[in-house]
This record gives sequence, structure tokens and C-alpha cells, in this order.
Amino acid sequence: MPFKKILVGIDFSEISDSIFDSALFLGKLYNADIHLIHVIEPISPLFQEEGFEPLIQTEEFQVVFEVESILKEEAKEKLERYILKGKAEGLNITSSVEIGNIAETILEISDEKEFDLIAIGSHKKGLLERVLLGSVAEKIVNKSKISTLVVKGASLTEINKILCGYDFLPNSIEALEVVKEIAKITKSEVYIVHADSDEWFAHLRHIYEKVFEKKLRLLEKIKEEISSELSVPVDIKIEKGKPEDVLLKSVEQIKPDLVVVGKRKGKDIKRFFLGTTAMRMVENSPVPVLIVRRR
Repeated sequence: MPFKKILVGIDFSEISDSIFDSALFLGKLYNADIHLIHVIEPISPLFQEEGFEPLIQTEEFQVVFEVESILKEEAKEKLERYILKGKAEGLNITSSVEIGNIAETILEISDEKEFDLIAIGSHKKGLLERVLLGSVAEKIVNKSKISTLVVKGASLTEINKILCGYDFLPNSIEALEVVKEIAKITKSEVYIVHADSDEWFAHLRHIYEKVFEKKLRLLEKIKEEISSELSVPVDIKIEKGKPEDVLLKSVEQIKPDLVVVGKRKGKDIKRFFLGTTAMRMVENSPVPVLIVRRR
């Protein structure tokens, strides 16, 4: 599943350089086309809604359009330095400036233009704000039909260690395939981590032990296959606990350059109360997280 078209959200915040540099790094790995997008939120929601036209004077429309035009031109100028940097690296890089809801606009364009990967940043927000509104990163991760790279501060400019969260399910298998692709190019060490959370039948000890042993055999087989195929160091780990807790603990211990996890579709109400492993990693991982989605 190579990434050949990467959509990069740039908001000109303090993390924008890290987002771009990370996308540039992956772009060079895959020889991908990169498109930068900056989305300007509407000055007034009324100007985006049908039915309010009679309440708004023509002069007010004109002022809004002029302000938006100025903001768009300023954004285009700021994006130019990223374009020049990307072209200097030999990549095909373009840009656009749009007006609308940030998350929804990025998702619409990623779908319409058939991108393979969205690269965005994640900013720390208060708990109440996150629960009530959700961040742009969270909305994109939850709704995107394609994979998403979430940058958490430092740029992804080299990959020597990759940590893959693995649970034997389809999205997890797809995530591991992406890890193998990257490891093949970068010759990085691969760490496969499985959180053993099968406590619901732990009272059936003999069944639990058989399942655990089967998991271990499967992981050992995966380790041997990847080591043989790619000639890179591979390590496997099974630890009892909630997936996000086990993965975050492993991130602290291993200190990978990139964390890769799969993302399954979940019920909105369940996601609201419990969250998902992918979202917990986005919120708490100190390193970039690549969330792999199956098209």
C-alpha cells in the first residue's frame, strides 16, 4: 500500500514545519506527489448558510469577500516557501487555499482527489474542549477513509525504529504491511507489540493458555518471515493490559521514531465514552503516529 499522493494540512502554527518536514520525508521515501492545503474558517457562519441572504447587506458581503481574498493571498505567499523547499528535494508539490470547516474540507478534498495519506498535526487542548468540540486531528482520524499521519511535535526526518501495534485483525495486518514497506526502504528495526486483553475468558484457564500460546507462535512466525524477507532486526512483545496502555508503555521503553496502528470503524457512542486505541495514541504518543485505514 504505497503512499503516492499525500495531502498535507498546514495551519501556520508552531507545528507546521514539523508536519511539512514529516510529509516531505515520507514523500521522498515513496516518491510521492505532495499537495499542501490551508483552510481558512469562514469569517461569519451566516455567510455560509442558505436563507440568510435577505438579512445581509451587499456591502457586508463585499467586505467579507475582500477580507477572505486578502487572507487567501497571504496564505498562498506563506505556502510558497514550503513549495520551494519541496521542489528543491525533487518532489512534485502543489498547494491550495480553501475556505470552510477545516476538518470537513480536508476530508472532502482527500476523498475527491483520491489521496493515499493525510498528514496533519495534533495540538494539545483542554479536556472539556476536546470532549465538546473535538480537535481537527481527532475528527480527521475518526472520519478519514484513508491513512493519517499525526505529527506530535518533532519532525519525522529519519526512521531507525518502528513500533507496530498488532492485534491479528485486518486493519492491524494492513498496518504491519505498511511497516514492512517502510522498514524495507529505511532498514529500520521493527517492534511488534500485542496487548493481551483476553480477560473475559481468563477463568477458563486452559483455553486462555492455548490462545496465548497460539498468539505467541503466530508472532514468532511473523518475526521470522519479516527478518528473513527484509534482513532487519525484528522484536515481538506480548504484554497483558489495555492496548493503549501497553503501546504507550512500549513507546517509552523503545523510543521509536514512528508508531503505526490500524484503525477499525467503531460506533460513535462507544467512541465518545471509551475512545479507541488509535485516538488514545494520537492524544498521548510523544512521537508521530501513522493510523492505517483500509480503503
